[in-house]
Amino acid sequence: MDVRPRNQFVALLLLSGSCLLAGCGSSGTKDWADHTQGLPFVMGYDEGMKAAAAENKPAMMFVTTTWCGWCKKLADENFNEPEVKELLTKFVCVIVDGDVESAAAAKLGASGYPHIVFLSAKGEKLAEQSGYASVNEFKPLVQEALKKAVSGG
Repeated sequence: MDVRPRNQFVALLLLSGSCLLAGCGSSGTKDWADHTQGLPFVMGYDEGMKAAAAENKPAMMFVTTTWCGWCKKLADENFNEPEVKELLTKFVCVIVDGDVESAAAAKLGASGYPHIVFLSAKGEKLAEQSGYASVNEFKPLVQEALKKAVSGG
């Protein structure tokens, strides 16, 4: 009797069980702390636009993934900078998970991560950043978006 197929089956079963216990492929909640840096964020494009309309505030759409190192770097450097952090309180901040919301990411023009789009409460594009940006690059972008939102475009 050949036991190799049985051993392969047992190994596969053990690996599958380990993956389930470790959360591989689970649809559970993701840890976005490195991306939000303590700022309040809404999860998802549709929920974000609903919140922006309800609060009559512009939105900052942060198209990202949990695994994006440059996204975490952008968030860490920019969202912790006091002036930027204060400016962002005037926006509904939204995480758009590029791994899950590919249609929303495409609608926002994301071809990579990070990708940030500032939208009016009505969904009109105010400003956009593709790729990593330092504080010196990001802060003027946030200011420009807020100025356009306040002036109506």
